[in-house]
Amino acid sequence: MRASFVSLLLALTACQSDPEVEALPSTPEIPAYAGDLSPIDEGTAVPGFAAFRDTLRGVVARRDTAALLGLVATDARLSFGDGAGGPDEFDQTWFASTPEEPVWSVLEHVLDHGSVEEDGAVVVPYVAGFWPDTLDPYTTVVVPGRDVPAYDRPDGTEVARLTEIALPTMAPDDDGWRPVTLPDGTGAVVEADAALSPVGYRATFWDDGDGWRLRSFLAGD
Repeated sequence: MRASFVSLLLALTACQSDPEVEALPSTPEIPAYAGDLSPIDEGTAVPGFAAFRDTLRGVVARRDTAALLGLVATDARLSFGDGAGGPDEFDQTWFASTPEEPVWSVLEHVLDHGSVEEDGAVVVPYVAGFWPDTLDPYTTVVVPGRDVPAYDRPDGTEVARLTEIALPTMAPDDDGWRPVTLPDGTGAVVEADAALSPVGYRATFWDDGDGWRLRSFLAGD
């Protein structure tokens, strides 16, 4: 995404550190992407961001609508169309109507998966700014955790354990599950919260002198 990230990703790929796939006896281990997909959290080094993120996490935990809207910048970009943006559009999109997925769970998901710094702004989750050029962002997801179970079907039989690995995805999230293809070609599912996509929901924050604010909250491309 950024030039500095591209250089780093090339260096990481050259290291060829194999991702870990802890397979059950019935599932062979076959390596997938060979770069480093470990979560990073550059925002912790940006003055003021860590405290702001803690505040925002508290707002999300309390489900405090008024406080959340107070942290949305007046010019925040919330869609790729001609929406007005800002707190009013955020309110209309997520609270005045009835979205399929509550904003609280979406924010929890993006805030808990690292960050990257871009010219003083902070982007979450980390895959939104740190994505290998060799992976198709539309047909690939990253499982950044360790020992994440994969199942043959939702609430079905566990078929593998996954650690910091990129996998092809066959479809969008469906009722809390993300379909994926395991390294041996087997179809499986993982819990949707365990997978990250660079074109899923992501947020950007920065301080223009009036305090840290949510400046964009988008999905897609």
